[in-house]
Amino acid sequence: MTSRFNHEWLRLTGDAERIVASARFPNDSGWFSGHFPDNPIVPGVALIALVAEAVGERGRSEGRSLAITGVRRVRFRLPVRPDDEVTLEAIRMPKKERTAYVFNVYLAGENACSGVLTAESPRS
Repeated sequence: MTSRFNHEWLRLTGDAERIVASARFPNDSGWFSGHFPDNPIVPGVALIALVAEAVGERGRSEGRSLAITGVRRVRFRLPVRPDDEVTLEAIRMPKKERTAYVFNVYLAGENACSGVLTAESPRS
């Protein structure tokens, strides 16, 4: 997956079971192109991509690659606008064949987005 996030503003912390990251969507981000010209908001897919990027980064930092295999139970609750800083938390829930991450994206301490992202290590 090619990153669409500037790693200078994607800060990752946490441990092996819990990922915490914060990011800001700058005014000039390509995510705002056409969404919406007079009232820009971060598209929901960008919030999900942010979670996928954080999960992928954590996997790489642990020496493994992860392929995102699905997203489910996603709920969007608050709009995220240019220059808003968001914090995400993803908790790893190990399964037999793939791993699920229950995630929440927070804006000013309030839940902006939540869901479950599944991933697995590609077979060699």
